[in-house]
Amino acid sequence: MLLTQQALNRFQETTDPEWYWKFRLLQSEILIFQGKTPEASKLLQASPSILPDKPDIQARLLLDQGFAQSSVSHFSEAKSLFDQSLQQAESHHLWPLVAEIKLRRGAALDRLGDATGSESDFRDALQLARRLNDSYLEAAALGNLAVWEMNRGRYDEAVSSFSQVMALSGQLQSKSFAARNFNNLGYCYLQLGQPEKAAPLFDQAQQLAKQTGVLRDQQIGLGRMGDWCESHDDYTTALSYYQRALEAARGAQDAYWTAKWLYQSASALISMGDLGQAEECNGRALKLETQIGSPVERLFPRLNGARIDNARERFEQAQNAYRTVIDPASKLNGVQDAGLLLEARDGLAKLLAQMHKYREAEGEFQRALAFANLRRAELQGDQYRITYFASLIHLYQDYVDFLVAQHRDADALRVVESSRARVLAERLGEPGPLAVDPARYDYRRLARNSRTTLLSYWLAPKRSFLWVVTPEHVATFQLPPQPEIEKLVAAYDGAIEGLRDPTREGSEAGQKLYETLLAPASPFVRPGSKVTIVPDGALHNLNFESLPVAGTQPHYWIEDAAVFIVPSLDLAYRHSFLRSTQAHGGSGPELAESLLVFGDPAPPKEANYPKLPNATSEISDIQQQFRQAVMITGAAADPRAYAASKPQRFAMIHFAAHAEANRENPLDSAIILSPQGDSYKLYAREVVSLPIRANLVTISACRSAGGRSYAGEGLVGFAWAFLQAGANNVVAGLWEVDDRSTAELMKTMYSELRSGKTPQQSLRAAKLALLHSGGAYRKPYYWAPFQLITDSLIQ
Repeated sequence: MLLTQQALNRFQETTDPEWYWKFRLLQSEILIFQGKTPEASKLLQASPSILPDKPDIQARLLLDQGFAQSSVSHFSEAKSLFDQSLQQAESHHLWPLVAEIKLRRGAALDRLGDATGSESDFRDALQLARRLNDSYLEAAALGNLAVWEMNRGRYDEAVSSFSQVMALSGQLQSKSFAARNFNNLGYCYLQLGQPEKAAPLFDQAQQLAKQTGVLRDQQIGLGRMGDWCESHDDYTTALSYYQRALEAARGAQDAYWTAKWLYQSASALISMGDLGQAEECNGRALKLETQIGSPVERLFPRLNGARIDNARERFEQAQNAYRTVIDPASKLNGVQDAGLLLEARDGLAKLLAQMHKYREAEGEFQRALAFANLRRAELQGDQYRITYFASLIHLYQDYVDFLVAQHRDADALRVVESSRARVLAERLGEPGPLAVDPARYDYRRLARNSRTTLLSYWLAPKRSFLWVVTPEHVATFQLPPQPEIEKLVAAYDGAIEGLRDPTREGSEAGQKLYETLLAPASPFVRPGSKVTIVPDGALHNLNFESLPVAGTQPHYWIEDAAVFIVPSLDLAYRHSFLRSTQAHGGSGPELAESLLVFGDPAPPKEANYPKLPNATSEISDIQQQFRQAVMITGAAADPRAYAASKPQRFAMIHFAAHAEANRENPLDSAIILSPQGDSYKLYAREVVSLPIRANLVTISACRSAGGRSYAGEGLVGFAWAFLQAGANNVVAGLWEVDDRSTAELMKTMYSELRSGKTPQQSLRAAKLALLHSGGAYRKPYYWAPFQLITDSLIQ
């Protein structure tokens, strides 16, 4: 700014008007970026008599005037000025300026709801930038296209585009440009249900914005942190961020962002129960949005209005208000925020249920779920589909509560199961409708044909449920809220990993979990019978077999039941009946004796993964029982060797190595193998990409079952990856395992397999052998870390 002022002092308008106006326009652009649009507008006032007769200066003046109008949200006026500027620039072949104008006009068109026009302008600008070999314009055009994708709700594509922009713009060393990209990329991750990736990006954007002093970047960063807090139900902190962002937006006289932070503040206030202040903020937001004219943004304060009317029990007004959001949002070409339509439909559905309009309520629930599934299906990449769907699980929770309240327990169970393992089911060939089909599967038939009792768990914030399915009945039991169950699971996990013996020493958490989770089902479970469990949430980290059963002879539940873990009853239903009618997976005779063993790798020097002392004996014991096994050990057991071994040939695959669970990106969980150059990790995402037909995959390693549990998909990690790749059954660990006891357990399990028992029978026999061996190994820490996860109940 100082340099431009010095230049203006040097080049006077009367003596050197061309250079004077060039620096005057540059100074106006700096002022606009700094949020000082009124000062910039004064500089941009000029009469034709004093303006140099230079097409580039005249066109740029119109461009900057349009930029000033756009910065205060006068988008229609800005478009008119951009049109005039573009006509001038094109007629004089000022191609770099044409690219700039197209970028500015495209942004204005986007705000006005002209998706086609804005995309066309951005692509034209990108083509020009590349033709001119202008890296800055190219990065700006790619960035605008990424924002366009973000505004259409195509968040996964936008993430990829923003990543390209950041790689290209690194050489530009523009802190403001980087701040905008960090904010936008973080927002995309937030919408994809990955807040842990969003927070550090928002923080980086804030730091850069403080360094540059660009007010617009600062207020957007503050507001995005508010979005992050609201996604974590921290409404008080969210409101604080929104208010700071609102103050900054007002200081910049930016009506668009002022309105946005007003209605976001109102949203937080509604959640906090402060309806009076919420109504005031929302009214101001609606007034501004009406003036701005964005066809999408004006719907957000209307949604807030519907929520306020609902909270004040003005039900008829609330119903009408929800419909004034849903009807236009459904007709828009590319809804900018799918959450808008989903929240409106969900809110209307719950309201209609309150008004006893049950048929209409169910229709809205169905439409909300169909739209959520459609949006998820459009995403590219398993990870995005999983996290996005997890962020929308409240839609299913609301519908399940509605159905249970209507005493439609079987329908509620079908809705629950339709939400589970969607990505896994799709990869395994399960078509699945976009809407929920209440008559899709008869789970009683599955219980009858598989001779198992089915236990399906559903954890939710207000109340949880257990469904018990037998060949004759479907029974529903209400359980405590999710947070209460999570605390019990964490306490019991701590007791087990602390080497406690709950049947002898007692465990309040273990006893409470048994009473909560299993006691309701006990009348339906005969001693020694088979039980199939579909866990949910924190229950994926619990080995139900390890729960203590009180009485005259305290014992662990494993002695009462043979337990199967399945990701979903829908998946088990389809695959169980498929296997009952035809050969499937690794069950064909050509694979019956084949075993691939990976293990005892050479420790990587740069990582803390020491050699496993008992891996050699574990592998040796397995080799003695399967003499035709293919053994890949030592330095040869590197990540590349897995694909090279052609694992699709084998009926069984065994890994004896360290494993590393990745909570942030579960598909980046890895089995630690021998180093090959810089690589020593076999990633879960690589496992998914290589189809196999194994009847059993065993990952004899710590925490190898999964890196993280996602609502709607379950525990995602190695077990999930091998099931996706085509394995029928996966044995994997829930917690840190003891190397010596694991070798004993695996020896017994493979001996049982060799004798003709199923994987589930073999693993249970091995666990019971350790439990009854006496000494330390009777503690669950030693025999209970491994679980068998299957996609079929026909073994």
